Amino acid sequence: MAELPTPKRALKRVLRVWIIGLLCFGYGPAFTYGFFIWLLNEQQWAWTYFMYTTLVPLVGGFCVLVLPWRSYHPIHHTLTRWANGEPVEAERVRMVYEQALRLPWQVAMGCLAASAIGYLVGTGVVHWKAHQPITEILKTLPAIPLVGGMMGAFCYFGTMRALHPIVAWCSRRLTQAPAVRALPIAVQFLTTTYVLAIAILCLMLPATYTLGQMITERHVQDRALMHLRSTLQAMPRDQSLDDRVARLPDAALGTHGYVFAAAPDGRLVGHPKGYRTLAQEGFYRVHERLQAAEGVWVDRVGRHRVVAFARLRLGEMPVTVISVAFPTDFAEPLGHFFLLSGLIVIEVLIAVMVFGRYYTKGITTPLAELTSTAERIAQHGDLALRVPVTTNDELSDLARSFNRMVEELETSKANLEHYTRRLEQSTQELSVLNQEMEDLLRVVSHDLRAPLINVQGFSKRLEPLMQETVQALDRIAAETSSNGLRVEVTTLKGDLQTRFAESLRFIAKGVEKMDTLLASLLAISRVGRKADPIQPQDLAAILDDVLATFHHQLEERAIRVIRHPLPQGVPCRRNEMNQAFSNLLSNAINFMGPSEHRCIEIGATTREQEVECFIRDTGIGIGPDDQERIFNMFTRLQAVDVPGEGIGLAYVKKIIRSHGGRVWVTSTKGQGSTFFFTLPTAHTVATRG
Repeated sequence: MAELPTPKRALKRVLRVWIIGLLCFGYGPAFTYGFFIWLLNEQQWAWTYFMYTTLVPLVGGFCVLVLPWRSYHPIHHTLTRWANGEPVEAERVRMVYEQALRLPWQVAMGCLAASAIGYLVGTGVVHWKAHQPITEILKTLPAIPLVGGMMGAFCYFGTMRALHPIVAWCSRRLTQAPAVRALPIAVQFLTTTYVLAIAILCLMLPATYTLGQMITERHVQDRALMHLRSTLQAMPRDQSLDDRVARLPDAALGTHGYVFAAAPDGRLVGHPKGYRTLAQEGFYRVHERLQAAEGVWVDRVGRHRVVAFARLRLGEMPVTVISVAFPTDFAEPLGHFFLLSGLIVIEVLIAVMVFGRYYTKGITTPLAELTSTAERIAQHGDLALRVPVTTNDELSDLARSFNRMVEELETSKANLEHYTRRLEQSTQELSVLNQEMEDLLRVVSHDLRAPLINVQGFSKRLEPLMQETVQALDRIAAETSSNGLRVEVTTLKGDLQTRFAESLRFIAKGVEKMDTLLASLLAISRVGRKADPIQPQDLAAILDDVLATFHHQLEERAIRVIRHPLPQGVPCRRNEMNQAFSNLLSNAINFMGPSEHRCIEIGATTREQEVECFIRDTGIGIGPDDQERIFNMFTRLQAVDVPGEGIGLAYVKKIIRSHGGRVWVTSTKGQGSTFFFTLPTAHTVATRG
């Protein structure tokens, strides 16, 4: 399984994406777009710089760094805990997986929010402090999709890429990855393409429009100054003051242009709007501009105006004649360009939509066919299905690889079915042989007991016969008068009592041992076939019965028993589990040895699908070579003189196997042994011999 991504490395990748997105795709387009759209004078530039250096970092940093970090922090905290060795929980893995898949979308939404908030607040400040008209503010409206779109798209895909190792690791840890709201490939592609198209248009069109506006303003400046100069020169010098003032409108340029005169004391003469002072015009730094004899400039505070001025004497009073012209009166081609640009924008977006739809269909259709085929194979197991190869790119390689995988699966399935049939046949044959062996074992153990009983019966009949013979020999020895015959009879009587009695004892002990062996064999043959059904049992109650049986032996040998809680509701056969515990406990008592610390510990561990019980002793231990062999029938440890026939552990093994569990031992010579066995918590295994 892949290694867990380090928290430091993951955090570095994520922060790098967010910072690059904020600086390159946030500040960069915003500065460029502002430079193209706003031909600002000093006052407007000052407020714009203030906005960029204060508002943009605050809003952008909060929406693009702080808020995403709040969403990423639980992921970073969990990665740190796992890196420090805490256990990996499935629920925490699922949480990290879901949060990592949602985070890119949250970052993209933060970028859009940052651009919208920055635009609204920033343009409001410029309009309030720099007196920018609403028409100029509306020109900057595309800054929202430009900045927010580019920054959001980069942060979305960049964050997704940065979190890929985390998502991949979590996906491998989860047996089934949870479904998170999907964002289709078509939407991702179209959104990205739209963002790029809008970015190009938002940068190219304002640049072109600004260039046209600058050319128009330069043309109007030249015409305004020349027209003002020529008009003033054409005025007769012998005209009265009123006549000269009446001719000032002849110097106006354009439909909305006008001309007026400003006296040295600041009073205005002949102003068409009735203004009395020059301050009412709202020119930016007008006194600095009027220092020369004549000149022209573009005043961009408020509505864009071209202002030309020249000196003139009206009678004895020197005045400054000021001509105000509006570039919009001469910007009809620029207006046509603006309308054509709008049409171009609409056409480009439609072309992107149509092109993107067909392009994404070329990607998503093969993927949908691949997904559909995979789902049909998973649901119905029809490995004859194939994915059509309809392209000549990476998708076709994917389809061919999928088809090759299905072909290999089909071949593997055929081989598996063949091996399964052979295995079933072998299992049936083995079952028949096993049944025959068990029947033979049962018959042998049952039928051997009949002659054994006869031997036992006839051997018991020999005892009274021996007594009668001894009594007869006593009478013969008493009645005979020959000393030699009496000695022979007495000797025969002693031999008869000694050797005959000893032979009868050996016969009785052999019969008893043979009967025990046959009884054990018969019990083994009946494991799993008795009327005792598998039912939920309390293992602690079963152990109570067993310990009550061995209470005297445990006290006599001074063996201390340590009990841990045993589970309830474990499916098993009560009588057979009683026998299993009894044999393991008897084995621990018999092989305790001369240890000073004599202890038997009994406990269990409950897992998801099974219960694992153990019986640990401080006995003589078992060597590595004997740990597997002791579970075979009639196998006993060498050079250990303890009672038994070597059947107990084989009996335990068959009982546990019949319940669907397993049994094993871990031991070190001279340091005790621990016998383990497992029982399924849900009985799904058929009875096995």
